[in-house]
Amino acid sequence: MTATSKPTKTKRNDLQGIRGFAILSVLGFHFYPNLFPNGYLGVDQFFVLSGFLMCMLLTKSQKLPIFQIFSEFYIRRFKRILPLYFLFILCTMFALYTVFPDTAIFQNQESAGKALLFVSNRPHTGDEDYFEKLSIAMDLFTHTWSLSVEIQFYILVPLIFLIGVQFKGSTRYGYYAMIATLSFMFHLFSSPTVSFNSVFARVWQFLIGMMTYFISRSRFVQHEKNIRRSEESEGNQEDTVRLMEENPEITAEKVDKTANLVTKCIILALMISVVLLPKELDPVSARAFFTFFTGVLIVLSVEDVILNSRVMIYLGDISYSLYLIHWPVYAYVKLIYKSNFWNLTGALLVSILLAVIVYEFFEKWYLKQSNAVITVLLLVLFLSNVFYINKDTIQKSMEKKEEIVLTPERKYPRLDEMRDNMTLDDAERMNANWNLRDHMAPELQEPNGVRRHPDHKWFDFKENGTEFKILLTGSSYVKNHHKLIIQECKHRATSVSMDDVTGILACLCRFIKKNITGCEPLAANNGNFSDSWAATCPAQLIEFVDFVNTTQPDYAFLLTRWFAVGEPYDTNENDLEHDSIYIEMRSQLRKLLPNIKKKLFILDSFPRTNYDEIKNIAREMEEGKKTMEEINKSLYNPTSFERGRRRHAELVKKECGSKCELIDYVDAFWNKTMNAFQYFDNQGFSYFTTGGHLSAHGLEHVRPIYKKICASL
Repeated sequence: MTATSKPTKTKRNDLQGIRGFAILSVLGFHFYPNLFPNGYLGVDQFFVLSGFLMCMLLTKSQKLPIFQIFSEFYIRRFKRILPLYFLFILCTMFALYTVFPDTAIFQNQESAGKALLFVSNRPHTGDEDYFEKLSIAMDLFTHTWSLSVEIQFYILVPLIFLIGVQFKGSTRYGYYAMIATLSFMFHLFSSPTVSFNSVFARVWQFLIGMMTYFISRSRFVQHEKNIRRSEESEGNQEDTVRLMEENPEITAEKVDKTANLVTKCIILALMISVVLLPKELDPVSARAFFTFFTGVLIVLSVEDVILNSRVMIYLGDISYSLYLIHWPVYAYVKLIYKSNFWNLTGALLVSILLAVIVYEFFEKWYLKQSNAVITVLLLVLFLSNVFYINKDTIQKSMEKKEEIVLTPERKYPRLDEMRDNMTLDDAERMNANWNLRDHMAPELQEPNGVRRHPDHKWFDFKENGTEFKILLTGSSYVKNHHKLIIQECKHRATSVSMDDVTGILACLCRFIKKNITGCEPLAANNGNFSDSWAATCPAQLIEFVDFVNTTQPDYAFLLTRWFAVGEPYDTNENDLEHDSIYIEMRSQLRKLLPNIKKKLFILDSFPRTNYDEIKNIAREMEEGKKTMEEINKSLYNPTSFERGRRRHAELVKKECGSKCELIDYVDAFWNKTMNAFQYFDNQGFSYFTTGGHLSAHGLEHVRPIYKKICASL
């Protein structure tokens, strides 16, 4: 380049503009899903941009020794991503422990652990649907799945790149195109859960970003050559004319720039139209469209008024902070306040403000620090997260435990770990622990269950008995009760089969403070769910029948809180023959009974808990401002459960007689002195959780019922 030449501007502001567009799409999808149902495609744009950036970093270091190529790549990427990511997890956990409902903690402790290890895109079961989580906003780390996909691709990309550099020209593009095609085919033919979450189903999007880098780099090199040729002939008109004749691409440069700008504007208009379209498009087609044309936008590096605007560029600058921060803010507003347009818009503005603060005062700061400072920072943040996520488990393991002596009457340690001489402080602490973990508490889970079917959560527990097979099905009460029943019956059972129907809504009814439960085996719930969830319950009725039919048990237990069977009568309690709920119960029972060889046990209806009051039991007893009777009255709702008992009684009497038996909790929880149900003991230990399930203490309270049942089989 001559002394008069000017350095070519290499910074791509339009890439930040694309990031800005992508984050706006994601925000629209999360905050206003009905208005922007296709906004999730912004994440696909992030994948393409990440592929472009990865390829750029690897290309710059490709002449270094292999070890340095890897180290340079990972150091630069981790320095950019990890400090803010680990800080986000730590701050979110702090908010979870302080301002979110305490019943949300257990779910999010698990999710935070997955996020910390970058495995949020690998749910334990296929039923952990991403879009269902979005609709409920109960998981504060749902959105970290995309970071997990990206970090997992970091393991693959250096190897893909180092093989790719061995090829030249069009052969290199063929190599990347082949891998991208295989990945896209895997995406196309996998289940929705796998195609959405798997890194292998997303490789094609990263590779399109990598190919756009090679194309853009090639165009840039050619552009630089043209500039140098033009400058070398500057001042010599004859040479200039000759150069233009020999290199028509120089004379056409201005025309090409205009054509690129027009093309870019058309593509951008189409992509904006897709995001603004109020109707959801086919995900595969929409994702392919957005991925490919994001690559085209990158290749068309001409400036435009939208992507190169200051607003879009700054949104791109803060996009990483904004992506991490917005979801917990949204979840808090949706869970605590009414989800109307103005509340959500306020949450969106708060998210943007927080992202600006974090970007200006933390992101910019740590990006300027040395590798040594970043290493110390990451170590401190990571260890703090490990401790904070597991602080309850750590605290519990440090508590001094008394040895529990087993007797002939008690074959297993108490699920509630109760000891003598416990105080109200102990009650408050243990009640809080039971509320926190609810029916998913580790001490309530029986290990070694084998999943029978990939499409269903059907588990089999192989036992040492020789007499019969047992089946457990129903709502989340199955997960709540299964270990207790297995303990009492396993010595006689060859196997115990369980339908784990703890759906997201069922697990987290107390999290969103609604009186709802999972689908029931005898009747579909009509009034306690959103329309989208209620619509799944009739289909679930079929699954209950299929589970019993494929298992062919000797004994079966139906365990649920029976919301549907407590619905108001169509006419009155003496006219059940014309009652729609009873008719459905009868029809369902007739499908179940032929596949049960000996007896069906049905947990009968009993009063539901008032979730918000359960957590106050020990504190109110200690304060002494309320009598036992006053505290007790606030703990449950005495209405509607009689309708369920009436329908059950009629059903057993007319449809199955001795082949059915009702499991009755009324006597177990009835206090004759108070002439009322008692949902806690005299020491303040609760029998129920804020999730409406039995606590570990409550399960021990009803253990004699199941001990008697198992002995009589």
